Amino acid sequence: MKIGFSKVPATPAAGYTRQLREVLTKYAPQHEYVVDEKIGSGIDLYHCHGYRTALPLLLRTGRTKTVVTVPDLHFLRYPHLYTLPERLVLLSAYRRALRTAGRLITLNRGAREELSRKLAIDPRKIEVVMPLAARAPQEAPPDAELEAVRRKYMLPKRFVLMLGTVEPRHNHEAVFEALAQSEAGLGVVVCGRRTVYSDFLLGYARARHLAGRVDFIYELSPEDLPALFRLARVFAYLPDAEAEASIVPVVEAMRAGLPVLLSDTPLNREAAAEAALYVYPEQIERIAQRLEQLAGEGPLRRTMQERERRRAELFSEYAVVQRLIDIYTSL
Repeated sequence: MKIGFSKVPATPAAGYTRQLREVLTKYAPQHEYVVDEKIGSGIDLYHCHGYRTALPLLLRTGRTKTVVTVPDLHFLRYPHLYTLPERLVLLSAYRRALRTAGRLITLNRGAREELSRKLAIDPRKIEVVMPLAARAPQEAPPDAELEAVRRKYMLPKRFVLMLGTVEPRHNHEAVFEALAQSEAGLGVVVCGRRTVYSDFLLGYARARHLAGRVDFIYELSPEDLPALFRLARVFAYLPDAEAEASIVPVVEAMRAGLPVLLSDTPLNREAAAEAALYVYPEQIERIAQRLEQLAGEGPLRRTMQERERRRAELFSEYAVVQRLIDIYTSL
């Protein structure tokens, strides 16, 4: 089968497409994979990432089989963010295009159900495929590399890592307050692009005399991510159930063997199952207790790391490729 991926600009969608082609070529070499923005060229199936990329393709492909990964549901949840012409024309076109696709892929069951309900799409047409996470190294980075990364970002010796969207409703403040109550001597490193909310968090930390224990990394080099996971003691990810969240940071932490503390939401439960500890963001004392337990050297930490190792196998490149090939060949 000749499988085409639509050409996209240098965006996260482009990185996803590139990584997808690499792992498909590695684990399913019996098929041919090409990037081709032209319709035709003997392509048997097109796989697009995102509805914006898929729109022009789906409206022109006719009978060509198509698969579309829908990474988020912003266009359904936040129509007010679009201009009037977009609301009148583009959103309608997105709906029509996604209904036309042979298969849609979402990253979790909740998104699958919402997409089916709001666009009246047969749920049997929507598949759930766990996302590809950042590649975890086969061996731990050497000590010299770890120390270089620590100096580069001026990281504390023991810290909780919060990686991902730095936006309201992700409850960074709850972790700050928990660390203020904790006697474990932990700091917190917030890693994500600089936003108005990250500036608010910095002021929040200063007002509570926590500035010396809170660090921000606004621009992380991708090659430093494995070392960052190795240097951290705990990964904390506490979005509200209604917040825009992703399981990718959770998967990356599990694959790196970093114990995780998550908010008790359906999305996080779906991702980590029994391989994480769960709290509610308002449970400040509970958060402090769990952070101390996971950061220590006791049996709980080792138990959770073993559970993570088993759980992470579901997110392996091979597992994702096998799931995708099943979808492609079913069309």
